Amino acid sequence: MPLNPRSLLLSVAALSTTMLVACGGGNDDDPTPSNETGVLTVTSATVDGLNGIYGNGSLNLTDVDKKNPVGSSPEVCTFRFDGANKVGSDATAFGDIRYQINGTVTYQVFLNFAGKEYASGDAADSSVERDNNQVRFSGKTLTASDGSGSTLKVSGIVPMRPNRPSGC
Repeated sequence: MPLNPRSLLLSVAALSTTMLVACGGGNDDDPTPSNETGVLTVTSATVDGLNGIYGNGSLNLTDVDKKNPVGSSPEVCTFRFDGANKVGSDATAFGDIRYQINGTVTYQVFLNFAGKEYASGDAADSSVERDNNQVRFSGKTLTASDGSGSTLKVSGIVPMRPNRPSGC
């Protein structure tokens, strides 16, 4: 028996919703649009084409969450962002920023520029400004996570959502 157009439309909508939920789409772990502007400037990149300004408008942000990992790692506040488009290019940047509870500097930073991840596990050249709802970088050196030894320096601001857990 053939499906009528209305039944077919409802079936497709139900299947789409099921797939979206099953694949993790639309959950709180995905950055969503914000009204917060952020900008990152990359300099001294050892990979051609990465130097430049990323962030030509509002960034997409997740909520800031507290995470208390098992083992010797400290409890951290963590959030992610994306949508930092490179000015004059189709490259983009996104990242994961972590800082300790009540901390004033970053604990771990993972930033991806044009498809290559860079990271830092030290607090140098960073500040967490909870009163201003932002994380600042001042010439922070990041090293490629792929073991290639590639480095870059990043300066700028990544905003945070203001509704954060205590200490974040």
